Amino acid sequence: MTDETGSDGPFITIPEILAIAFRRRWWLITPTALGILAAITAILTISAQYQSTATLLIASQEVPTAMVASPLTTYANERIAKIRQQILSRANLVELVRDMRLYPKESTRLTSDEIQNLMRRAIGVELVGTGNATNSGQGGPTIAFSLSFTYRDPVIAQGVTKKLTRMFLDEDKRLRTEQASGTAAFLSRRGNEIQDRLIELQNRRREIEARYNGALPDQVALSTQSASSLRAEVSRIDAETQGIAQQNGILAARSQELISAPSPQADALRQTQNRLAALTATYSDEHPDVIAARAAIANQKKDMREPRSGGVIAAEIASGRTRIAMLAQRRAELVNAIAQMEHLAAQAPQASYELNNLERDYDNLTLQYQDIREKQMEAQVAANLQAEDKGERFTVVDEASLPLDPVFPHRKKLLLMGAGAGLALGLILTITLELAAGRIHGGAAIGRVTGVAPLAIVPALHPSADSVIEWVRSFLPRLEFLKGVAHGHRD
Repeated sequence: MTDETGSDGPFITIPEILAIAFRRRWWLITPTALGILAAITAILTISAQYQSTATLLIASQEVPTAMVASPLTTYANERIAKIRQQILSRANLVELVRDMRLYPKESTRLTSDEIQNLMRRAIGVELVGTGNATNSGQGGPTIAFSLSFTYRDPVIAQGVTKKLTRMFLDEDKRLRTEQASGTAAFLSRRGNEIQDRLIELQNRRREIEARYNGALPDQVALSTQSASSLRAEVSRIDAETQGIAQQNGILAARSQELISAPSPQADALRQTQNRLAALTATYSDEHPDVIAARAAIANQKKDMREPRSGGVIAAEIASGRTRIAMLAQRRAELVNAIAQMEHLAAQAPQASYELNNLERDYDNLTLQYQDIREKQMEAQVAANLQAEDKGERFTVVDEASLPLDPVFPHRKKLLLMGAGAGLALGLILTITLELAAGRIHGGAAIGRVTGVAPLAIVPALHPSADSVIEWVRSFLPRLEFLKGVAHGHRD
């Protein structure tokens, strides 16, 4: 009796796969061995690359920032990027290649720019943040970074890394010192500019005070009081002038009264003239009495030509006129002073406006000057801290290491890749050969093809390839017969 086998069973079973693998074992072993051999050859022929690494820590400022503000305005990663670009400049790379005698073979076939590009790719900088991330954009603020150099000679790689580390430290110190000193120098120049501006405003204030003297805000009230006093003085002068003029009028009237009154001098003159006539009739002109009479007449006429009011009234009138002239002059001076004060009072608003604007600018500049001087002192202290290496700086945590194992090629990884590639190639070849040969693998495959289970299974005796092929060819008609029997049995 035979068991009926369905045609929907597995295409191939695990024992059949293992049988195929065992039968085709050399097709699997040989490519795998070739892959391993190729990997070993690549390991031996590819130039090994060694990477030396140094770790630098970004040390905080030793003096608290509450006491001395840090002059560094950029973040650490930005500063590292600037220093890296400075170190990777053409001049520095050329100097490094020359001093360390790098890439002697490549220099015979590559240009200087290509060698510099090789070195730029060999230099690596990885940032370390507070969140244990190694990327500048992740893990919080940067607290450290690793500096590496990859080269085929481990000793030279270590030497170049040490030199790069020293260049990083020197460039960082130069950058910090220049930034702090530049900040202090800028603030000093700005402070001097504001100081010159303050001196200029002081000179302008003195010019305004001189131009508006008497019209300044603190002088307006005093000028008003002075003008009132001057007006009172003018009124007093007018009153005194009027009184003196009235007194002179009275004195002039008195003088007229004295002139119009009968004069005893005229009677005496007539008597003297009569006497002279009598004497001239008797004596000659040279007679002493005649001469004396004539002299007396001349004296009397002289006395008559003087005002009859007397010298006292004339002197008082003259004194009054002199006083009136003095008072008129004084009054004119007072009137001019009052006009000047009124003019200054009219200028008071303009003077106040100009002074207020000037004082506002002066006060603002004074505050700026004080603030800048304080910042200048802080910047100078910060510059001293940077010069003494007590500010924020780079410090070496791990010196440049001497690499023992190459980073490229990775030997274990390359061996595994070679073995895996060879095994994959062997599997592809085995599957291809099996499909091309059209073999039926085991009793399950016969059941799938014929629809019935085989009556018996004869194990393989490891025949030669030709005998196997002949056996398969002779077995094919039997398969057709068995397939027909299976279809008849189903019917």
